[in-house]
Amino acid sequence: MYFWDLFGLELENNDWRIILVAVVFIAAMTWVSWRGVEIGERIQNILLAIQYLALAIFVVAALWQFFAGTAPGATAFDWEWLNPFAFTDFDGFTEAVLLALFIYWGWDTCLVLNEETKDPKRIPGRAALLTTVILLFTYVSVTIAAMMYAGPGEDGTGLGNEANADDFFLAIKDGLLGPWGWLLVVAVLISAVSSTQTTILPTARGTLAMGVYRALPERFKTVHPRYKTPSFSTLVGGTVAICYYVGMTLISDNILQDSILSLGLAIAFYYAITGFACIWYFRSDLGRSARDLWFKGIFPLLGALMLTFAFVKSAIDMYDVDYGYSVLLGIGGTFVVGIGALLVGVVLMVIWYLFPRSKPFFGGKSLNRETPVMVPEEPGEFVRSIDGGI
Repeated sequence: MYFWDLFGLELENNDWRIILVAVVFIAAMTWVSWRGVEIGERIQNILLAIQYLALAIFVVAALWQFFAGTAPGATAFDWEWLNPFAFTDFDGFTEAVLLALFIYWGWDTCLVLNEETKDPKRIPGRAALLTTVILLFTYVSVTIAAMMYAGPGEDGTGLGNEANADDFFLAIKDGLLGPWGWLLVVAVLISAVSSTQTTILPTARGTLAMGVYRALPERFKTVHPRYKTPSFSTLVGGTVAICYYVGMTLISDNILQDSILSLGLAIAFYYAITGFACIWYFRSDLGRSARDLWFKGIFPLLGALMLTFAFVKSAIDMYDVDYGYSVLLGIGGTFVVGIGALLVGVVLMVIWYLFPRSKPFFGGKSLNRETPVMVPEEPGEFVRSIDGGI
């Protein structure tokens, strides 16, 4: 949609031209991810630079018009905007938690690229913390600038106007930047392209590890001999993404929108599982020092509990037929798609359990505290597990 908007065309989401461009973008990002991390890194640096330049222009222009008195919904800054306890109901709070997870999702890619990172014991962790700070600063500054420029009103460019709910940038781009309004369109378009790549990259590395440790079929552990990327996993990830997008768009654009809304459930689910797993994995270290107790026990527990609450509360809210864009089986389509996707994962896990190759994984033999790192630095040099397999 944003691509065609640059040419002045307003098309429906299920228009074949939008579908075609989306498929091309997904295929291109899949090829970049398959081709190698180095080329992907260079492309991401360029894309991020353009995005931050556009966002900086937005913030400066919005604040300039506010102080010049020409902002359409000028609203003075209030420190209460930054009060994390200012929410009036838990529905809005849990939606905000899922939104924050959705925003951060993709920026944690550095954590799954540790084998391909210089100094993998330090840099990925520091990069994850740094991206959190950068992301927090970026979204808070852009939100404050938007509030001061447009205000919370329900008319015109106000943030409370339901007509602007789907795309605030498109609604204010001409009034804010005039002939340069296309910069905001480019920023959103590039953000979508970047997000596509940062979805494929961690998924491919995750399924690579699952293939190595026998949680998936052996083919998923295939590493390209030249580019040293998880070739099969990357291509499968890109293919599934294209098929899902095209299929859902042709079936119902509303269901596709609900599937996007439900992503927060899946993210909250596996982040919460990670928090609980962290406590269990480091359970023997919790009594060693106060630092170990806080960073390996208390903090992961608090995060896991908060995400579990957000998951359960959001699932209950999504059950309502008025939550999303569609109704399936007499309940909210967002709930059906979100919980249904998790249940499909359970079904696939049960099916995989029936295969002989999966027995070491489900028996705790191919992956436990004593398991060595079996993903190779060089293709074809996998470390053998304790039962002699790979």
